[in-house]
Amino acid sequence: MDAKIQELTEKIYKEGVQQGQAEADRLIAEAEAKAKKIEAEAASRADEIVKTAERRASELKKNTESELRLYTSQLIDSLKSSIADQIQGDIARANVQALTADQTFIQKFILKLAEGFDLNRGIEISTGDAEGLRSYFAANAKALLERGVSIRSVAGKPTDFTIAPQDGSFKVQFGESEFIELFKSFLRPEMTKMLF
Repeated sequence: MDAKIQELTEKIYKEGVQQGQAEADRLIAEAEAKAKKIEAEAASRADEIVKTAERRASELKKNTESELRLYTSQLIDSLKSSIADQIQGDIARANVQALTADQTFIQKFILKLAEGFDLNRGIEISTGDAEGLRSYFAANAKALLERGVSIRSVAGKPTDFTIAPQDGSFKVQFGESEFIELFKSFLRPEMTKMLF
């Protein structure tokens, strides 16, 4: 009987071990499947995050380049306008001062205006020699540029630009720090923080 009990014990033991091994194998396979699924989901999510980051970086780069082109264009237009205003103002100021000092000219000018006055049309001031006026302005602008022009403000922002003759043409001179500050004033605040 001891042999049968021993045999029965061994049989139960082997069946338990086999069942335990089968359950362990099932749990291991299930865990490996879950691990592969989690790994695949993580890889997919990582790819999605990378693609989103690349798309955002591309959009930011495109927007930044577009805004820089816009701000550069605005800066150049503003600088051109400041230069033209400075030259026109200096020429007009010098000529008006010279003309107002000549009392005879002022009297003739007022008389001429009064002669041409029409209540219905108002006063029309014209020049018979537009080309002469253009030449006069060009000569005065050139003379002014040859003496050198300093621009102290562009679009209401303080700056220090100088236009001076050099090697038969004119050179615009400015310091790097002044240019950076002027350029920054045209950028939106968040763009300025990002770039500078």
